[in-house]
Amino acid sequence: MDSIKLHAKRAMHTRGQKSCLVIDHLVEALANDPSSSLKRALILTHIDESPGITQTEIMKELGIKSKTTMNREIEWLFNYGCIQRNQDRKDGRAIKLETCGYTKRAIDSALDYFPKRHKGLQNFLNRYIKELRQDRPTLRDARLVSSLYDKGKATKADLIDSLYNGPATTDNRAYKKLYDDGVIKDDR
Repeated sequence: MDSIKLHAKRAMHTRGQKSCLVIDHLVEALANDPSSSLKRALILTHIDESPGITQTEIMKELGIKSKTTMNREIEWLFNYGCIQRNQDRKDGRAIKLETCGYTKRAIDSALDYFPKRHKGLQNFLNRYIKELRQDRPTLRDARLVSSLYDKGKATKADLIDSLYNGPATTDNRAYKKLYDDGVIKDDR
C-alpha cells in the first residue's frame, strides 16, 4: 500500500475503531476463530515478523516456559493453515516456521495500523493481555473491550452484537467474565 493510502487508512478511524479493525484482521488470520487466545495471536505475529524462526527461538524470545503449550499452539496454527513448517537444510532436526496464505494477508492488513509494524502490533496484543487480567484472554474479549472503548457507553446487547455471531452462550460468558473481573462496568 502506498504511503498516502496508508496514512489515510490510519487517520480515517477513531482509536477504538482501529482497535476493532485490528482485532478483526487477527480473527481472520486465525481461521476466523475469535476464541483464539491473544497469546496465540502474539505467537503468530512473531512468526510473521521472523520467517524461518524455530519453535525454540519463539519460546526463548517470548518467554514461554512450557514446551507442551508451545507444541499445542504450533500444531493448532499448522492444522488451520496459518503457518507452514519447513525442514532446516543445515539441521535436519530444526523446523522453520512462517505464515502463509490468508493468514499472511490478514496480518499484513492488521500491520497497516502500526507505524512500527510488528513491534506495534505486539505491543497492542501485550497491552490487551495485561489489561484483560485473565489466564487466557481471547480475541473475543479484546473485541468486547475495544467496542466499548469505541462507543464510550453501550448496552450489553450492543456489545454482543458487535461480536462475530458466535454462540450466544459463549458471547454472554465472555461479557460476564469481563464484568466479574471488573474490566467493564454495567451501568443499569
